[in-house]
Parts: sequence; C-alpha cells; structure tokens
Amino acid sequence: MIELVLSLFKPLFLPLLKLSFRPPHLPEGSTLVRELKPAESWFTYRALVAMFGLLSQVIGTGVVAIAAIAKLGGAGIVVAVILVLLEVVVVAFTLVATRVDFELRHFLVGDRSLRVTEGALTRREATLSYANVQNLEVTQGPLERLFGFQNLTVTTAGADQAPGTHENSHSVTLVGLSNAEEVRTLILGMLRKEKDSGLGERAMAPGGGWSIEALLEVRDAATALKQAAQSRAVKAG
Repeated sequence: MIELVLSLFKPLFLPLLKLSFRPPHLPEGSTLVRELKPAESWFTYRALVAMFGLLSQVIGTGVVAIAAIAKLGGAGIVVAVILVLLEVVVVAFTLVATRVDFELRHFLVGDRSLRVTEGALTRREATLSYANVQNLEVTQGPLERLFGFQNLTVTTAGADQAPGTHENSHSVTLVGLSNAEEVRTLILGMLRKEKDSGLGERAMAPGGGWSIEALLEVRDAATALKQAAQSRAVKAG
C-alpha cells in the first residue's frame, strides 16, 4: 500500500520539494572508508509512525464527511469528496517526505572525519573530526528491536545542550543501522589511527620547533600550577 502511494505521488511532489540528490562528499584531505545508509526497516518504521500520527486526523475527516452527507445531501457528497481528497494529499505528501528523507540520509565514514547528511524538508549536514570525538553510543529501544535496527550517536568533546532544547548541539546520530556495533568498531579503529598518527605532530611544528598550540598549552598549565601554589600559600598563612 505504501509503495503504491509512493509510486503515484512521488513524481508529483518531488518538483515542489526542490531537492538535490547529488551524493555528499567528505572534506578535502579525507578518504572515504565506507558509505552507510539506514536500513529499509527504518523507513517502514518511520512511515508507520507518520501514519499513526495522522490517524486521528483521518478519522476526524471521515466523521466530518459522513456528517456532511447526512446533513447536506447531494451538496454534502461534494464536500465529503473534497475533504477525502485533501486528506489523501496530506497522507501522500507525508509518505513521500518520509521516503525522500530516507533516501537523502547518507553517513560517510572517512579516515579522518565522519560526515552525516539528512533531512527532506529541512536539510542538515554535519562533519565531525575524529580528533574531537569523545563518545560512541549504540541505542536500541523496544520498537527499534522489533524492526531490527539500532542508532549510533557520535558525540564530540565539549558537547553541551543547546539552550531550550533537549538535543546535543555537538552530536550526530546515525539512525536505522542494521549493523551499528560493526560501524562503532569501524569508527573506533579510525579514532585509534588518528590518535596514533597524531603522536608528536601536535607538539612539534613543521620546522622541528614547538608549535603555537603546544606553547599555549604549556603556558596554561604553568598558570594553573602557579595559581594552585598561591592558593596553598594563602591557606598555609
């Protein structure tokens, strides 16, 4: 049923959405290791959730249509047909948007960074450098377990919640993965490679001397030690 609606209405709605289906790419200097997409079961789950959200609206439209026919007779039939057609358009557009959202979700695992693109009505693109990744968490609720997929959330260092929201402003979620644990292991391997390849590079400048970043870290550490010593001296006095 869902596929039938999509085949009928998708060609009609796509020009209205004005979306680009060009495949995403990693930043320059990063090599693609693996490209991932949500499982088809994730789309089925999202489509059913969307339909359930419209259930009360569909029932309400049916009740109004029946009442219009009962009260207005022939004119009520015209009103009922218009209402039903409008509801069909709403349901079809919701399914098409859900499908396009599924098709436009790409997760690119590179050797130095991770890039996530998602969204149909609202597009979002995020690139996380492995040097900043702090946590990898695989989650799976009862419904996700029923449909056979998991979600992998990647959080960067210093992440905090945006004011007035419950979303982490420095994290991305790879949704609908059928092999989330495998992907987590893959990204952990990239993190280890990034860490190993970065040993000694951060502290030393290309010419062999200390880099500005390293000198600033040494300065900050010295300042912190000085402040701690002064605090102890005050307490001892």
